[in-house]
Amino acid sequence: MRNRVVALIGALALTFTLLTTLPAEAKTLAVPATITTSNIDAHLGYQPQTTCSPSAKPGAKALLSLLINTWGGSSSGISRGCKSGGRSEHKEGRALDWHMSAKKAKDRKQVARAVKWITANHGEVARRLGLMYVIWNQRIWSTYYPELGWRKMADRGSVTANHKDHVHISLSWDGAYQQTSWWTGKPVVSPLNSKCGVNGARACLPTIKRSSRKWPYRKITVPASFTPAPWIIPGIGGSPQVGRTLRAVPGTWVPEGATLTYQWLANGTAIAAATDSSFQLTAFQVRRNISVRVTATTSTGTTTKTSRSAEVLPARIWAPNPVVVGKTKSGSTLSVRLGTWRPTPTSYAYAWLRDGKTIKNATGTTYKVRPSDRNHRISVRVIGRRYGYAPTTLTSKARKIT
Repeated sequence: MRNRVVALIGALALTFTLLTTLPAEAKTLAVPATITTSNIDAHLGYQPQTTCSPSAKPGAKALLSLLINTWGGSSSGISRGCKSGGRSEHKEGRALDWHMSAKKAKDRKQVARAVKWITANHGEVARRLGLMYVIWNQRIWSTYYPELGWRKMADRGSVTANHKDHVHISLSWDGAYQQTSWWTGKPVVSPLNSKCGVNGARACLPTIKRSSRKWPYRKITVPASFTPAPWIIPGIGGSPQVGRTLRAVPGTWVPEGATLTYQWLANGTAIAAATDSSFQLTAFQVRRNISVRVTATTSTGTTTKTSRSAEVLPARIWAPNPVVVGKTKSGSTLSVRLGTWRPTPTSYAYAWLRDGKTIKNATGTTYKVRPSDRNHRISVRVIGRRYGYAPTTLTSKARKIT
């Protein structure tokens, strides 16, 4: 018994020593009852994995638990070994895989509810949770490109690689350490780029205990276009898509009173006359990596820094569904009414369909109905193309041949 008491006293003494020798920046603040301002959390945008510390971070564990407890499913893991695959936030313990199957209607329904909650109001909840992006069923949604919505991803060759058996979510460092307003009640003002409370980073805030997505906070309107918080290198606001305007965010490195100049780059090469703080993307930049170089000049000299780059995505052509017009009987000629496409494609391709299957050699703007088409349904598929724009494919309603 005496030994146990001595051990207990020793443990208490050690605990007291540790608590009294903690660095000042590690002290925590009182837990707020709710968010007290109408601000949304500041966010740096895409911050890719640069180190390897694969232990699951508290924010990733808490969010995965919240998703499972609210919408079902299970865990497909958080951590990933340093030597596995390529770049991944799993290797920093700030990405999670929520096991749900795109093959199951129930899972699809539940994921749809979850992502609607996350992405609504231009990603308000995503910002409050510190999300960077979500991948599900071969599509991606990014907190920093909310105006682009869900985007189709290239086929990676397997169910898992295409995220058809799990939802992948990557977090910012604030999200990873539960330092966002969802967990603390206080919107992020100065985003982290590592663990809070060490190496000069701001102190860690305590979290508000909650197990449900329902909690009191002041709802706000989040801007449709994302602007990153100023950082140690320039940032870019807006979405990198043909036709949209990007904005340079110089950063915290700029000396007070400095004069700034800008140069926008495509694949690292200066774009002629692109020297304003904003730049409207054209078709010439499609699929190129866009960045901005900022130069700050003071009486003591100049400093130049360049932002991270982002691939410029093709724009979208907006169009109504085509319509099949003409008499639906053998020997008559059907034609297609396109409606107004914006902008106008430079080329169209046509494919006539019988019961949803392509008809051989039927690739013109008209189709002569054949006796063999009787009691079948005829439709037409139209593909519009224009440089700098994603091909747009639309199919008309089918008409029954009598």
